[in-house]
Amino acid sequence: MVSVYSWLAGIHSLISKVFISKVRSLDSMDCNFDAGINVICGPNGCGKTTILESIHLLAQGFSFRSRDLRELITWKQNELILRGEFEDDGRSRMRALRVHSRGNEVRENGEPLKSPTLFFGTCPAVIMQPSDIELLRGGPEVRRHWLDEILCYRSSANALVLRRYKRVLQQRNKWLKEFKQNGSAVGGEDLYRVLTQQLIELGAKLWAARISLSKEVSEIITRYYRKLSGGVDEITCAYKSSILKSLDALDAAEPMSDEMMDEISANAGSLMAAGRAVAESECCAKMAAENSAGAAYIAAGTAAENSVGNAIENAPGAACTECANDDGSDVVSEEMLRNAFARKLADLEFVERLQGMTMAGPHRDDLALCASGYEMRSVGSQGQCRSAAVAMRFAAVDVASRYLTKPILLLDDIFAELDVNRRDAVAALIREKQCQVVIATPQAEDLPFKADVEIQLEVGSRK
Repeated sequence: MVSVYSWLAGIHSLISKVFISKVRSLDSMDCNFDAGINVICGPNGCGKTTILESIHLLAQGFSFRSRDLRELITWKQNELILRGEFEDDGRSRMRALRVHSRGNEVRENGEPLKSPTLFFGTCPAVIMQPSDIELLRGGPEVRRHWLDEILCYRSSANALVLRRYKRVLQQRNKWLKEFKQNGSAVGGEDLYRVLTQQLIELGAKLWAARISLSKEVSEIITRYYRKLSGGVDEITCAYKSSILKSLDALDAAEPMSDEMMDEISANAGSLMAAGRAVAESECCAKMAAENSAGAAYIAAGTAAENSVGNAIENAPGAACTECANDDGSDVVSEEMLRNAFARKLADLEFVERLQGMTMAGPHRDDLALCASGYEMRSVGSQGQCRSAAVAMRFAAVDVASRYLTKPILLLDDIFAELDVNRRDAVAALIREKQCQVVIATPQAEDLPFKADVEIQLEVGSRK
């Protein structure tokens, strides 16, 4: 059992207090935190995770459990209130958030902000929780969200590109949907061309940033996984794109050949070859069936987007050629990305108008984690996937520390899911990170740490 007061010289971002009112199961509660290890303990359902969620919301500007903040309001209540006191490299930040049915009221140091998302980037927090296994088992959108979150740690410009890309994508999809329904859309072909060009420009910037980040975090994840597994096995990471061949290899980043394009669009091509007479519902059903069987390889976005136009994927357990070919050489240029994206969208124009959605772009990519050349989401054991998820979270800690400041580390009962060796390895890494730690656990005595502050909760308690 090791205390952490020796860490304090290296800590730059801290939370000292949080006030919670009408948030999920917590009616009203004040918590004070130490700069070292803070343990929140109590039985299930007493609100431990809610405290972590409240800290994360005030630090990052969003919840790790709900997209709609109104879902956090206690049942049959009209509003919630959160207040937190942070220290950012010696500067005090007083943050307050009120959420009600009409919207949000946000303040920092008494000044109003437009959105809680503006909290992001000054007092970062990284959450580790049992559901992190979805980073490996879940769909591509989970890994894209993780990648984009730490992409914003690197630069506020990346956050701007992400917002603009999502906005243009939404507008282009709206145009395509209207064209599908009516045979024409507001703004006509001129607006379509403008939106397409904007999507290409922003998509290239986003791809370039993601590729660079993927190369950086791949090395970090590999190193942490090696420590967590005791060197028993290795993992690698590969960025998977819908427009470039072997994009993650970085030495063979060239546009796909016509033959490869034809293969990728095989189902859409069959639709056109049949005289464009196949019913859309039949095409969607066919593609959905293939996707559910594990046939789609290029990463998909929403369930609706999965219906048609995805590329052919390795069957579960098939070798991952992206990782097998990776040698980490030259950097892909934005010009190359723009040209490849423009060609891809031109090839898919008919199918996009038919389906009413944008079917290629960064919003459909994935980050593959592979062991022995095989994707872990298909063949990885429970222990391997949990170790890989922990490694990804520690990689986020490193990126935040490198480009922003050392983050607050939030742990939601993660040790219960790990064996003894992995528990010890995670404990050693936490001590190495020298971050402020807030842990939620049923029993503090089961932790491999000595708590500097212990907050005891009971079911139905209102502190």
